[in-house]
Amino acid sequence: MDYNLWFKQRSHVNKIFTCSLLFIALNISIAAAHGLGVRHQLAIPLYYYILGAGLTVGLSFMVASVFLKQEQTDKQTFHWRYTGAGQQQLSHMVEIAIPLIKILSIITFLIIIFAGRYGLQSPTQNLAPILIWSLWWVGVVYIQALVGDIWRLVNPWSIWFGLFEKMPFFTKYIGRISYPKKLSCWPAVVIFWFFAWLEQVAPFAEQPQPLVQLILVYSLITWAGMFTFGHDVWLKRGEAFSLLFTYLARMAPTTYKADQNRLYLRPLGVGLLVRKPLDKAATCLILTLLASVTFDGFRDTVFWADLVHWLLAQPMLFKPLFKIQQSGIDLLLFIESMGLLLTPLFFFLSYGLISSLAAHLSKSVQTTGSMAGYFVLTLVPISFAYHIAHYLSFLLLAGQLAIPLFSDPFNMGWDLLGTTGRQLDVGIIGISTTWWVAVGAVVIGHVYAVYLAHVMALRLLATKKTALISQTPLIILMICYTMMSLWILAQPIVMND
Repeated sequence: MDYNLWFKQRSHVNKIFTCSLLFIALNISIAAAHGLGVRHQLAIPLYYYILGAGLTVGLSFMVASVFLKQEQTDKQTFHWRYTGAGQQQLSHMVEIAIPLIKILSIITFLIIIFAGRYGLQSPTQNLAPILIWSLWWVGVVYIQALVGDIWRLVNPWSIWFGLFEKMPFFTKYIGRISYPKKLSCWPAVVIFWFFAWLEQVAPFAEQPQPLVQLILVYSLITWAGMFTFGHDVWLKRGEAFSLLFTYLARMAPTTYKADQNRLYLRPLGVGLLVRKPLDKAATCLILTLLASVTFDGFRDTVFWADLVHWLLAQPMLFKPLFKIQQSGIDLLLFIESMGLLLTPLFFFLSYGLISSLAAHLSKSVQTTGSMAGYFVLTLVPISFAYHIAHYLSFLLLAGQLAIPLFSDPFNMGWDLLGTTGRQLDVGIIGISTTWWVAVGAVVIGHVYAVYLAHVMALRLLATKKTALISQTPLIILMICYTMMSLWILAQPIVMND
């Protein structure tokens, strides 16, 4: 139902009558949305799964506290350099592959732009939205965390700018303004929140032409930042996706050192253990990532629908909501935007409180800010786990749409790869599999986050006892978040009588 159009047609009706009708319409729409979907029948009550997940996370902390010794924590950053007989051949292959990967990235970028502009203006029949929302935002996140920092090689904005920055005319003007230290990476925080709003709230973000226009605008902003402050400076301060993907790549079991042209292997997640704390802006960026995907899941619950209904039924809100509606703003769009804004703020306050308690219990020289900065990267496995639980089925289903479209990206009747007739396999992942993947991902992600946080505490604090005590608030937060995350993920998936 087009609520925006509905409001425009009734812009002069009584405000109470307007909100009351919207209340009824929302009830009908949401009841239909939640009542007709296929859901998984649980063998045992849902709260058993939720309590079990919380107990598992709590037990993992107890196990880590017993078996992990303080003198072992400095050994958690070891890595291996590949020195086999094929090292020279491998290095030679990498030198050849990197330019080819960059060329492929440039071609893909151009295909997205032209397909979005000239292809069919349908979200499911155009390559641009499918590549952006499924293969890029979901697929690249998986590669970054499970394989390595591939984004550093394929970042199209970095590659395009690199082609021009070597020209003498541009070189002498690039980076002539010093980046303000106080600004830190706050531009990236703002940019990423707007990106989350586009992904989750904006009604036009899946339409090919508006999406391409937004990509071009962001490209100009990125290149302007690189030109003004310097290529690498803007990537580390203002380019939101380079920052986030770099943090995710710290989870990966590989790291590549370009200056040595060598590939290093390391235990999964070791890169998240830092020697110095992240600043407030970087901490907020990671928390915004975690909060945004949580809010996206929360919007699928009946509780969110009930909350929207409750807000619309409040007499004290009739007047401001009616004014918002009269100004031409969709009320649902406005409420979801406020929800997406308030959720990160709630995360900031909660994490700040936990960090303050940890600093107090540690009885050390660490401040609330430093404790927050040291431990925030240990939350990255949680964010990645939720990304798997929430988006895997979407990737597997929507990603299939790209297969035939790659053969005919511009709707010209081509069949370049012989895949134009490929049909969508809706049974590629069942609802039962989706549920168990969600349970496994959430539990494993939180357990590993608990382990990393404990390692970080043992490194940072003087004694094991102090480390255990200081970790109590964070562990309680992780247990609660595990249970809440599983409940959120279960709402559109399972059916439990």
